[in-house]
Amino acid sequence: MTSELLEQAVKDVAPLSAVLVTAMPDCLLYDSWVKEEGRWAPEEVASYFGDLVRSNREALKSLGSWSSTMQVTIESADALVVLREVNEHFVCGCIFDRSAPLGLVRLHVDRMLDRISAGLPQISPEEQPRAVRIIGFLRRYAPDPHAILMRVALRTGLSLEQLEAPEHLTPEQTQSLEDAAKQILGLQELHL
Repeated sequence: MTSELLEQAVKDVAPLSAVLVTAMPDCLLYDSWVKEEGRWAPEEVASYFGDLVRSNREALKSLGSWSSTMQVTIESADALVVLREVNEHFVCGCIFDRSAPLGLVRLHVDRMLDRISAGLPQISPEEQPRAVRIIGFLRRYAPDPHAILMRVALRTGLSLEQLEAPEHLTPEQTQSLEDAAKQILGLQELHL
């Protein structure tokens, strides 16, 4: 599934083993480059990477130190993994050989992300109905995103089926959804 974009982005990065681009909030593999195919399934790993970044964001928010420029670094016996949000729609996971110096890894990640982000599709929130943007916002910022649709269903009286297809909500249902989202997040206004 490797695209030309990733081929160019990883060129000349010797200690790199793999790059996985995960589409958020669904944590699905968007694109990947793997030096040695067959050792593991990029689709499975990409979903965990998206979940790790989401969990890290929630943990940092609970500590009051959340930042849009955060990254997750994982060091194991044979790999050094760096996860970073490219933008609100994509997470990039870079897997390096463990012997690579951390400073060099950070430099490579910064350079690769510049190349990768330039080639990713630009998703404009205006392209999506407001209800879809609200659900996406809740999945991104609400506590316990795995249970957010159930919480919204209880507050609004909308069914889970309706919330899973928010593009079909009426304007009144969308307003109810937005009111519930503001209550759950403790916000006066949703800036979507």
